[in-house]
Amino acid sequence: MNTKVRLCAAILALASFSAVLASCGSSEPADTKTTTADTAADTAIATEEVTTDYMPELPAKDYGGDEFLILTSSDADDNGVDWVTKDIYAEAATGDVITDAVYERNVWLEETFNIKINQFQCVTMTETKKAVQAGATEYDAVITAIANGCNMGAGNFVLDLAQVPYIDLGQSWWDQGIRRDVTINERTYIATGDISIVDNDATWVLMFNKQMAQNQDYDLYQLVRDNKWYYETMYDMVKNCAKDLNGDGKMTWQDDQYGFATTNDSAQGLLYASGLTLSSRDSDGYPIIETDLDRLTNVVIEAGKFMSDKTITINAANMTGATSATDECRFLFEGGRALFYGEVMQCVTRMRDSTTDFGLIPWPKFDESQDNFYCYVHSTAGKGVCIPTTQPDPEMAGIIIEAMAAKSVSTVTEAYYDKALTYKYMRDEESAQMLDIILSNRLFDLAYSYNWGSLYAQIQSLILTGKDTVASTWDKRLSAAEKALQKTIDAYKENE
Repeated sequence: MNTKVRLCAAILALASFSAVLASCGSSEPADTKTTTADTAADTAIATEEVTTDYMPELPAKDYGGDEFLILTSSDADDNGVDWVTKDIYAEAATGDVITDAVYERNVWLEETFNIKINQFQCVTMTETKKAVQAGATEYDAVITAIANGCNMGAGNFVLDLAQVPYIDLGQSWWDQGIRRDVTINERTYIATGDISIVDNDATWVLMFNKQMAQNQDYDLYQLVRDNKWYYETMYDMVKNCAKDLNGDGKMTWQDDQYGFATTNDSAQGLLYASGLTLSSRDSDGYPIIETDLDRLTNVVIEAGKFMSDKTITINAANMTGATSATDECRFLFEGGRALFYGEVMQCVTRMRDSTTDFGLIPWPKFDESQDNFYCYVHSTAGKGVCIPTTQPDPEMAGIIIEAMAAKSVSTVTEAYYDKALTYKYMRDEESAQMLDIILSNRLFDLAYSYNWGSLYAQIQSLILTGKDTVASTWDKRLSAAEKALQKTIDAYKENE
């Protein structure tokens, strides 16, 4: 999502953005190619020339101190306490880099537009639907799981953001990959990007033990840079690093060393790393069940080699006797008993106290024919913004949401990306470079989110069990998947 050059460019852009808001609501794009701010910043950052050609066309507005109330996730919402929303509201600066960045951004919004930013923490989709059904108008926006946004779009609970005045989803502070993947017939009901750091936290990544890699002479960073980081390469490393440490002739999570520590969700981590999705779009922009079945078969077979072999991979689902298997899986990696650890990006921050020196890399390409490295975003953990259909002033909502997203680049994203991750939790500069790659090439598959006809669940099961029955499974589930998909499409069409 954000490279350092793009981050610098956006910071320069926001300096000019503030000037536009302070002066007037000009309808002409602001030209910032030769501003004083550009010249000073070029000297300060000493990088290649950074320019920006277009700024948000936001009018100067005074909302008279009105409250802008946003629904956000409580610990009862999707995925529990670890995913409570922390990037929308801050009562005061506390010294925590993220909290202070959120507070700084919101103070700027409040002073610029004379509003008061506030939140109501709840089970977001339930509360949004209840409010809309009751005709309630107090909620101005909602930050919710990406899957929830798709669901509420189909149910006519949230607005098409592409039609909301002043929201420009083509801007760099909106994630273009996820926008592409969730848009239905040119309608986008949820968007994410710099407005939320949770979509970063919910991105599936690979961590590796640097000492173990060094002992085996594995230069993982260079493999990524050289575009030679493939499934096969990773599999050979995983096999090589699995060891029966106590020599009892069996592999147990309490005592032995594995090549790979993870959860069931790495089935989709590997699947989407191949660049495949189970759905695409027809000529009218509606989703269809479609994939390259030959490639899918090969991907499932190779991914199954990782996920089904309990002698080389420890899956939290198989950690019998563990009090909290997902935590124990992370502890095993932190304890130096796994080369790779596959989990969401948020687990990097959960290892803030770890003494293990670890690095970060993208998931491997399936083979040399693949153009990019790809990582998927967890559909119920990753979050974005929606606007309820009962919002009484969509123009006001559009202005505030667009300004919040843009201002987040130089505040919340900078804190998350350059401070909290790169320097506090990450162990090296190379991992920050890898993060650029990861966040720039993300996938979100509607077939995964909706699981039409349990098709995705069946493909995941094949990967987890190592079964080579893709073609027959696809044929068996396709009819049910297409019927379920048609119901989704009918719901979207009814809203139109």
